[in-house]
Amino acid sequence: MAIDDLLDRARDLRRRRDETVAELAALVRALDGLEGVGMLDETQLRELGRLRDRPRTRAATRRRRTAAAKRTNEQG
Repeated sequence: MAIDDLLDRARDLRRRRDETVAELAALVRALDGLEGVGMLDETQLRELGRLRDRPRTRAATRRRRTAAAKRTNEQG
Protein backbone atom coordinates (compact mmCIF):
# COMPACT_ATOMS: atom_id res chain seq x y z
CA MET A 1 0.00 0.00 0.00
CA ALA A 2 1.38 3.40 -0.95
CA ILE A 3 1.96 6.17 1.55
CA ASP A 4 -0.53 8.34 -0.34
CA ASP A 5 -3.26 5.76 0.32
CA LEU A 6 -2.49 5.81 4.03
CA LEU A 7 -2.52 9.61 4.11
CA ASP A 8 -5.82 9.70 2.23
CA ARG A 9 -7.31 7.23 4.68
CA ALA A 10 -6.21 9.31 7.66
CA ARG A 11 -7.57 12.47 6.05
CA ASP A 12 -10.91 10.78 5.36
CA LEU A 13 -11.14 9.53 8.94
CA ARG A 14 -10.43 13.01 10.31
CA ARG A 15 -13.05 14.52 8.00
CA ARG A 16 -15.66 11.94 9.05
CA ARG A 17 -14.82 12.50 12.71
CA ASP A 18 -15.18 16.26 12.31
CA GLU A 19 -18.54 15.83 10.57
CA THR A 20 -19.75 13.53 13.34
CA VAL A 21 -18.65 15.99 16.01
CA ALA A 22 -20.55 18.79 14.26
CA GLU A 23 -23.69 16.64 14.01
CA LEU A 24 -23.48 15.68 17.68
CA ALA A 25 -23.04 19.33 18.70
CA ALA A 26 -26.12 20.27 16.66
CA LEU A 27 -28.08 17.46 18.30
CA VAL A 28 -27.09 18.60 21.78
CA ARG A 29 -28.09 22.20 20.94
CA ALA A 30 -31.47 20.97 19.69
CA LEU A 31 -32.01 18.90 22.82
CA ASP A 32 -31.04 21.89 24.96
CA GLY A 33 -33.73 23.89 23.19
CA LEU A 34 -36.32 21.19 23.79
CA GLU A 35 -35.27 20.98 27.43
CA GLY A 36 -35.71 24.73 27.74
CA VAL A 37 -39.38 24.47 26.80
CA GLY A 38 -39.99 21.33 28.86
CA MET A 39 -40.49 18.89 25.99
CA LEU A 40 -38.12 16.11 27.13
CA ASP A 41 -39.17 13.13 29.21
CA GLU A 42 -37.15 11.66 32.10
CA THR A 43 -35.13 9.27 29.92
CA GLN A 44 -34.23 11.98 27.42
CA LEU A 45 -33.17 14.32 30.22
CA ARG A 46 -30.95 11.60 31.70
CA GLU A 47 -29.32 10.87 28.33
CA LEU A 48 -28.78 14.58 27.67
CA GLY A 49 -27.01 14.83 31.02
CA ARG A 50 -24.79 11.89 30.08
CA LEU A 51 -23.89 13.55 26.78
CA ARG A 52 -22.91 16.73 28.59
CA ASP A 53 -20.77 14.88 31.14
CA ARG A 54 -18.72 12.88 28.62
CA PRO A 55 -15.01 13.62 28.50
CA ARG A 56 -14.26 15.47 25.28
CA THR A 57 -10.49 15.14 24.95
CA ARG A 58 -9.94 11.44 25.47
CA ALA A 59 -8.65 10.61 21.97
CA ALA A 60 -6.45 13.70 21.80
CA THR A 61 -4.91 12.81 25.16
CA ARG A 62 -4.00 9.36 23.88
CA ARG A 63 -2.30 10.80 20.82
CA ARG A 64 -0.27 13.25 22.88
CA ARG A 65 0.85 10.56 25.29
CA THR A 66 1.90 8.33 22.43
CA ALA A 67 3.95 11.12 20.82
CA ALA A 68 5.54 11.95 24.18
CA ALA A 69 6.39 8.30 24.76
CA LYS A 70 8.07 8.10 21.36
CA ARG A 71 10.19 11.14 22.13
CA THR A 72 11.20 9.66 25.47
CA ASN A 73 12.17 6.36 23.85
CA GLU A 74 14.27 8.12 21.22
CA GLN A 75 16.21 10.05 23.87
CA GLY A 76 16.89 7.00 26.08
